[in-house]
Amino acid sequence: MFKKKIKYLIFFLILLNPCLIHANDKIFYIDIDLILNNSLAGKSITSQLKKINKLNIDIFKKEKENLKSEETTILAQKNILDENEYKKKIILFRKKISGLNEEKKNSMNDFNKKRIKAQSLLINSLTPIIADYAEKNKTAIIIDKKNVIVGKTDLDITQIILKTLDNKIKNIKIK
Repeated sequence: MFKKKIKYLIFFLILLNPCLIHANDKIFYIDIDLILNNSLAGKSITSQLKKINKLNIDIFKKEKENLKSEETTILAQKNILDENEYKKKIILFRKKISGLNEEKKNSMNDFNKKRIKAQSLLINSLTPIIADYAEKNKTAIIIDKKNVIVGKTDLDITQIILKTLDNKIKNIKIK
């Protein structure tokens, strides 16, 4: 019995020996949102998306103004036109409005698809850069900064990755 206790004691002492514990695995974190917004490619994507959005807004603003003037014209003709003729114009006008709303909805969906595709391209370009950094620095894990509660600032590799990305990719064209 005494020998068993000694064996267990020796086993636990060896197991808990701090010299045997190796915690050399490097863990870094990176702010993906900062890279997506502040890299040259990310800024390029943002400016292209702003241009597309502004163009869409201008087009729909003009269409809305045209529909308002058409509505005013139809309302002015209410007492002049035959009741059936007036109802036909109202029905046609409502179809134009629903068509414009559908076109606006499709335009927004297309815009969102372009935004998602462009960000996906940027992230796909970023992945090999991060993997290369991890391999060169023998890094165990690189996690997103938004998943870190507290961490040393010297473990943040965002600026290093940002510079590398800016050197490799200047812009991404939105199709």
